[in-house]
Amino acid sequence: MWTAPAGTVHMAVAVSFGPPIAVEVDVDTLLDILGRISPGHLIEEPRPVISGVYLILAAIFVVVAVVAGILYLRPNLITRENRLLRRIVRVYTAWYFWLGFIGVGLIGLRYLTIPLFSKRIWTVLDVLALLAVTGHIVYYYKRTYQDDLEDFLEAERRRRFMPQPRRPVGARRRTPRKR
Repeated sequence: MWTAPAGTVHMAVAVSFGPPIAVEVDVDTLLDILGRISPGHLIEEPRPVISGVYLILAAIFVVVAVVAGILYLRPNLITRENRLLRRIVRVYTAWYFWLGFIGVGLIGLRYLTIPLFSKRIWTVLDVLALLAVTGHIVYYYKRTYQDDLEDFLEAERRRRFMPQPRRPVGARRRTPRKR
């Protein structure tokens, strides 16, 4: 009869359309996974980078920073003359640009193995900040954007159709006359 090695837990999983299936869970593997997400692992002294995950993260940060930079400088690419949306795009793309730029810098410092700034916690915090900004965009769009858009359209309608006060004939011009 076969016996399990030490440190292995046996569990029986019942599936509704068949007999129970024996699943082996290695406790050492589970503890290793939990150890990698523990706070002590995130702030331990850095070692040389051997994982390709940091290169993938660096590529993601570069794409985020470049796309956000382009959209910050040219918000009309996606806003189509909507001033409210243009303002919103500029606010959020500024956040994305700086978080992407900081992420690229943190990955570079991680590869240089600088003691304070190459800890894993900084990269994790930067990724969490990107996710928080994305979550705020979704929250704003679902909860507030429609009300802000209605207010904006009403203000635009009023601005466009309300009569403007006339200036006195002798009033000074804001721009000098061109001769």
